[in-house]
Amino acid sequence: MKGKHLALPLTAALLLSAAACSSSGEPAVEPDALLPAFDDAAAVLTLGEVAEGEDGKVSDELFGVFLEDINYASYALDDNMVKNGSFQSKFHTRTDGWTAQNATLTSATEDSLLGDLYKDYKNNYPVADYAKLETQAGGALLNEGYDDVPMAVEEGTDYIFSAFIRTSGVSHMTVSVTDGTKDYCTAAITLSSQAGWVKYRRTMSANGTADTGLKLKLTFAEAGTVSLDGVTLETTDSTVGIKNYLYNAVKELEPKFVRFPGGCITEGENYNSADEQAYDWKNSIGAVANGGNAGDDVVPAFTYTLNTEDGEVVKATYGEFVTRKTNTNLWQNDGDRKYYQMEYGIGFYEYFLLCDSLGASALPVVNCGLSCQGQTIPVGTGAGALPGRHDKYVDDYIQDAADLIEFAKGDITTKWGAVRAAMGHEEPFEMNYLGIGNEQWETGETKSNYFTSYYEKFLENEAFMDTCKQYGVQLIVGNHQQLRNCEGYEGAGATGGDARNAALAYMSAHEGKLASIGEYGVQDHHYYNSPVDFLLHTKLYDGYAREGKNRYEVFVGEYSANNAFQYSGNFSNLFENQANSWFSALSEAAMMTGFERNGDIVKLAAYAPMFAPVATSARHWGVDMMLFTNTQVVRTPNYYVQQLFMCNTGSRKVAAELTYRSGTADTVDLKGVGNTSATVDKLYYVADIDEQTGDVIVKIVNVDSHVIKVNVDASAFSLRGTAVRTRMDEKYAAVSTLEKEAGVPETDIVGGFTGGVIGLNVPSRGIAVLRISTKK
Repeated sequence: MKGKHLALPLTAALLLSAAACSSSGEPAVEPDALLPAFDDAAAVLTLGEVAEGEDGKVSDELFGVFLEDINYASYALDDNMVKNGSFQSKFHTRTDGWTAQNATLTSATEDSLLGDLYKDYKNNYPVADYAKLETQAGGALLNEGYDDVPMAVEEGTDYIFSAFIRTSGVSHMTVSVTDGTKDYCTAAITLSSQAGWVKYRRTMSANGTADTGLKLKLTFAEAGTVSLDGVTLETTDSTVGIKNYLYNAVKELEPKFVRFPGGCITEGENYNSADEQAYDWKNSIGAVANGGNAGDDVVPAFTYTLNTEDGEVVKATYGEFVTRKTNTNLWQNDGDRKYYQMEYGIGFYEYFLLCDSLGASALPVVNCGLSCQGQTIPVGTGAGALPGRHDKYVDDYIQDAADLIEFAKGDITTKWGAVRAAMGHEEPFEMNYLGIGNEQWETGETKSNYFTSYYEKFLENEAFMDTCKQYGVQLIVGNHQQLRNCEGYEGAGATGGDARNAALAYMSAHEGKLASIGEYGVQDHHYYNSPVDFLLHTKLYDGYAREGKNRYEVFVGEYSANNAFQYSGNFSNLFENQANSWFSALSEAAMMTGFERNGDIVKLAAYAPMFAPVATSARHWGVDMMLFTNTQVVRTPNYYVQQLFMCNTGSRKVAAELTYRSGTADTVDLKGVGNTSATVDKLYYVADIDEQTGDVIVKIVNVDSHVIKVNVDASAFSLRGTAVRTRMDEKYAAVSTLEKEAGVPETDIVGGFTGGVIGLNVPSRGIAVLRISTKK
């Protein structure tokens, strides 16, 4: 049984239920292949007891995803295809993305849509801009869409146009999606004669399919003045505001959590203006800085007249898109100065809805009050303190973090829980962790001392910590940005663990305040390394303390085998310009066996980043899990490895020992693979059990170029006689393209074991997974 894009746990469950032995009362099914034990196996993997106690658990949130607005990901994901629809561009002009025909286009702020409703406590009005068009009869306004994710329509799909419009002298408008020759969607709108702003919304069905050269065109029948704000064109082929062709690819992964929003965009790049770059979760839901403190922020009700095909109604909403103040995206720093705003079409509310829809927990990361230490302008000037929404610096960020917890988890009697309910979701969202800061560290400069001057301020704020305790939220502390900054790394430049050292120093300075390093926070490890470095460090977490004051837990918040980075050897030229090769995915699989084997310590792990355009010239980051056009998604080999692990992780460890017929571990010299000789183990493995289904799950990774015969001895368990086998293998340099994806798994039912021993051919340059059905 083979299949592309399989939802592996569902597939496995269906296969195993059909394959159960007849003694259970279920019909027996003939397996697709027989796997008796080998007489000449190169190795034996012996499965032992199921581990007991806390150390034996595998985190139920181990593998998730990281969604950052990098590589124009938000523009691809958002079901809205209009660029700069609220006319808040901070680049060349407020009207970036728009052109006028037989009309004059300017931006204005007087008599704006929101009036005084969104003035802040400083009497600023950050969302006042709108477009003003002086048009002739037959004049038009066109939107070009996003450069790297152009507008696209599909025949038979409905598209929803909406805009706030105020007119003088203009009574009729035609909306169309056009390539200049053919109109693919059209709607005629009679503009209201009432004074003031009206929101118009129309549904249009596409009469054809096109994905290049399209623009949204608004044509006005009469001469006069037209004011516009909050213009959108949304596809209905979407889920919770995410286009389905991308949403479905994420859904198929079955992630246990979603980290959001960053990454570097959490922080802002230039501390002189980072309040305009750092991600502001309150901006993303339309909050107003009301009063002198962050605790005074509010999300006011916005009431307006809505005009649809069915007539006009007065409507009150909270967090309306047009109320959200945009920020400049840090990743706009790529030199060509393309339009790249955080328009917040996908804000924190949509993020929580996404998690809820995926069945994943939310794992937000908030700014700690410090700008990005990895990217500073001018280079070398160092990071610095951010003023916050109310110029209270770190105190503002502490309050913002507390308010976010309440927004996610508070009931409707709380201030921010009530806001969430008013936006449309009365029930709290699932959220167990909160990251404080991203890639930050101690520098010796007061303005950049992350641990002592920022993170520990959160720990020492009783009201904030009480909020965390009340809602069961654990804090995640940053840990620099390299493998050498983690405990267990023994190569050049090893620090012993930056966050670990900070925790020990804090415990020493505050005797009795913390009983263990773990109480300081879950440590956020990030590393982008060569594939060979990953193969050399699969045992990184094996020696971590399991008890006492030195025990702590880890979140591998960002990782991928990145050919452009190297720490322990010169592997930087492996498959240049083919970063997402099968070899990189294979090395990540080996590393993930280490995460899972230490699933009591490594509580969460997320590959990074998740999305990038197919066009390499449009990427800010070269190594990405999925590649997109405006209509298609390409699943890299790395995607399929992530899916394989996410869909095949047990709940409790199973003891496993690999012995070789030769008496010593088999190794391979990868000299022929990369540009530097490196000797690594051929096989990497992990075993655990899914206590809910009774399946024993074995994963084996083979980096050698030859098939390896392994006898999997599962005789310690009472087997039903069948298992589901999943295999992946490719050439080392294989990459996915629009025409053909690499690393697609193949799944079948296997049986015919020799007692409790299964003869498994582990594919060359490949991965084999067994879900062995046992009697509970």
